[in-house]
Amino acid sequence: MASGDFCSPGEGMEILQQDTDSETLKAAKVWKLAEVLAGEKQQCLDAKSQQKEQLVLLEKKSAIYSQVLLRCLASLQKLLQEHQLKTQSELDCINAQYLEIKCSAMILKLRMEELKILSDTYTAEKVEVHRLIRDRLEGAIRLQEQDMEKSRQILNTYEVLGEEFDRLVQEYTELRQATENKRWALQEFNKAHLS
Repeated sequence: MASGDFCSPGEGMEILQQDTDSETLKAAKVWKLAEVLAGEKQQCLDAKSQQKEQLVLLEKKSAIYSQVLLRCLASLQKLLQEHQLKTQSELDCINAQYLEIKCSAMILKLRMEELKILSDTYTAEKVEVHRLIRDRLEGAIRLQEQDMEKSRQILNTYEVLGEEFDRLVQEYTELRQATENKRWALQEFNKAHLS
């Protein structure tokens, strides 16, 4: 309808009735909306309250959980220390065996190097001759040591004889000097043999 137009009284009542129905509908919708909002507000308040309760419960459980974890860690540390003490002696034995084996391996390696150097330096005949010479020198040293032992026994037997004792001391000194000379010769031979 235009602004200058008039409506009939029936139409006016009808429009008025429609406006009233529309207002009632709006009021009902507003009322319903208010109820829905009030319900949602209550749900929010309940949820916040429940959330606070759950946060308090969570904090309590966290505190208890932390204490339990600390006790578990202390128990684990104690068990670890006991285990370390028990196994330390076993580890020491294993390390000693390992070092012994490693040392043996190094000795074998050095012996291999020595033999390699000898094989590169000397022919088989020269090595055999050197072995014979060394065996003879070692035999001579053993004989000299046996002679020296005999001389010691004689010296002990005749120690009380005076002049005889001086003669035995002189003989012992000579034997000892001869042994030292042969040892020196053997050492020099070994040095020359290894060079």
